Amino acid sequence: MSIRHSLLDGAPAAEPGRGPELLAAVQAVAVLLDEIPAALHQLGEDQEAELMSVLLRLQGRSSQVGTIVAADAVDRGAVTRSDAATTGQWIAGRLTGGTRLEPRTVRAMASVADACQHRKNTVITTALLEGSCSVESARTALAQADKVGPVIPTAERDEVLGWFLQIDPALGCDGLTKLTRRIIDRFAPDELSKDDEKLERTESLSWSTTATGMTRLVAELSPANAAILKEAINANSAPRPDAGRVAAEERSGGAGVSRPHAPSGSSGAGGTGAAFGLGADNAPECPGPSTGAGEQVRDERSPGKRRLDALMDLVGAGARAATGEGTQASAATVLLTMGLQELLAGHGATTPTGDLVDAGAARRFACSADLIPVVLGGPSQPLDVGRRERLATKAIRAAVILRDGGCTFPGCDRPPGFCEIHHVRPWWAGGETSLTNATLLCCRHHQTVHRQGYTATVEPDGVRWDLTPGQMPGHHTAVA
Repeated sequence: MSIRHSLLDGAPAAEPGRGPELLAAVQAVAVLLDEIPAALHQLGEDQEAELMSVLLRLQGRSSQVGTIVAADAVDRGAVTRSDAATTGQWIAGRLTGGTRLEPRTVRAMASVADACQHRKNTVITTALLEGSCSVESARTALAQADKVGPVIPTAERDEVLGWFLQIDPALGCDGLTKLTRRIIDRFAPDELSKDDEKLERTESLSWSTTATGMTRLVAELSPANAAILKEAINANSAPRPDAGRVAAEERSGGAGVSRPHAPSGSSGAGGTGAAFGLGADNAPECPGPSTGAGEQVRDERSPGKRRLDALMDLVGAGARAATGEGTQASAATVLLTMGLQELLAGHGATTPTGDLVDAGAARRFACSADLIPVVLGGPSQPLDVGRRERLATKAIRAAVILRDGGCTFPGCDRPPGFCEIHHVRPWWAGGETSLTNATLLCCRHHQTVHRQGYTATVEPDGVRWDLTPGQMPGHHTAVA
């Protein structure tokens, strides 16, 4: 049965019916939409709210129906007979007048329309016909099902697609992707580590200049590195009264306003004074000290500006540490939560933002991040809460730097400023924080060692590595 027959219940291409009438009605609605802005003042508040509901319904449903139309056009050969080389070009060619559509939206519609040609994706076709999933959700479900299928060979594709389509649409594509990671971690944790290792190899950072003269940074990060960055920035981007006072001072030219010392517990460069887990967007707007005229000074920076300032603080602290002008702080405070059975089975762990990091990344965090591992057993009761004292002290770090001189992984020449302290016998496997159990590894080789389970022997004159996979104590039976 062709996709056209499945979509239109076997109706022939030119069968008489309400089709032309429906087309004319939809065209009339499009004309009415152009008249609405000029008539808004004629509506009451309740009518305006009802109008918004209708418009949102039209927006969501039109993309679903448009995708079905594109799928039917492919099936009847209209796309092939046109000048368009792809389904996406055919859709874009239908834009008329002042109609504008994001290229991303066109790509999503075309991708799903093409997928609807296959019987194996009938669940997606049905969901679009019924209006029970968005086009973006359908596209993501199709992509994620291809990742999940191989790790659960007993599950039918329809069943896997159904899992994704049952997710609350409000979670969007991010929710579907997180579900994929949890499924893979549950059934094939080693595959999750391999996938994340591939992602780490394709990470990128680029920048460009905008028309306003600003520089736009674009970073694509693996889940583990994204977790470190987000937690480090969130911990330093809460509103600070001092920032509001500085803004007031700038407005007043500095007259009559003095800058006090930062209150106890506030975040400095590279610090973690803000309450852990406090996001930049939902942090309370703390009023600052009075300016002297009874006015409370707020931190008037936007959430985006606070995050940027936090990032620059971290970059500055890292630069000072790399040049020996400051101490090397831990990468970030990261709270990892896992069940006891997951811990013993070597599965991943979850951050407060809901990101799942694979087992290798979790083990690496135990060395380099200011990590608080919380192992849960029974009804979410903490069995063991790690202490920050396990991190290397300044004295131990100085001694390790003096002995190792840089990354000790065979063939690597990265200097100490680019390295992290690694516990040869992991802290989570009973290893002590001591000079004889510590060595320097650059970030890249720190990841490699924990993913592959390499171990080493620390001697007074240096470190000898055993590059036999899986030799790290507890490598396959525990995570940090």
